[in-house]
Amino acid sequence: MTDAVFFVLAGVIVASALGMVQARNLFHAGLALITCFLGVAGIYVLLKSPFIAALQVLIYAGAIAVILLFGFMLTHHVMHTDPHKRFTQQAAGLGAALAMGLVLVVTIAVSPWNKGAQAVPVSDLGSLGQQLLTTYLLPFELASAFLLAALVGAIMIARKEEGPPPA
Repeated sequence: MTDAVFFVLAGVIVASALGMVQARNLFHAGLALITCFLGVAGIYVLLKSPFIAALQVLIYAGAIAVILLFGFMLTHHVMHTDPHKRFTQQAAGLGAALAMGLVLVVTIAVSPWNKGAQAVPVSDLGSLGQQLLTTYLLPFELASAFLLAALVGAIMIARKEEGPPPA
């Protein structure tokens, strides 16, 4: 039964990822991205890691995707794509995808898989919380500041300029 659920979730993830990159409307691409994130959370549940699944739903499917959709809706000119720019964007995207694929293949080829590596226990949530609020406090706060700056930037870009008041 677990294998069947895994293949269904994998199909949902792949289909939504393909739908995301093929969508002509950025809002629809954002909705496909949320579906992809939820499918990954389902995979985490199958791996018996409910804490990571909850983080996936809260942080990615909840916060980041909603900020993206909010930014898409605020920027009216981004919602409609220019057909002349589409080819150059696709070519650049294909080049970036091929470069990333090459990096992944090389990384997988040279990595020593399971050669003396010990699994890190994830069950101690108390120490994880302690480290997030002590050792990793600065990166944690910087990430939240960057997200806030991106949201404010999207609002400033989308804001309609008001002309001079009528006389």
